[in-house]
Amino acid sequence: MADAGMSKAQRATRTALFVVVVGGVLAAFSYLGMQEKAPPMGPEPHHRLRLNLKGELIGVESDPPVDPALATAAKGFVTDKRTVEKRVNAGCQSCHGLAGEDLSKHPCAQPGGRCVGEHHPPKPECIKCHR
Repeated sequence: MADAGMSKAQRATRTALFVVVVGGVLAAFSYLGMQEKAPPMGPEPHHRLRLNLKGELIGVESDPPVDPALATAAKGFVTDKRTVEKRVNAGCQSCHGLAGEDLSKHPCAQPGGRCVGEHHPPKPECIKCHR
């Protein structure tokens, strides 16, 4: 038994340290759970994500239809997860801009447009939060 050689003070210190660490983790999860959620994407086709039967992202609904059996890199359509995510995020940024850049002349600054907010995190991975 590992605790046989420990004094009561050492066991109490270890127990207190354990409680503090577990309490900190629970407090962090609680705090993050109370944070404001990102607004969902709109109902338009260019905002709806297209998934395959396995639930993997393959684009957005406004992308041209593709037969996955014929989709190869040689035909110009790549279904690699990272490549698809980059393509979708680039589409988001073309309309909504990128956090930190000057959006005064960007298409999103036009009437009816919606630019990323002033305090938006600088992450360019839009679809990770906006689903």
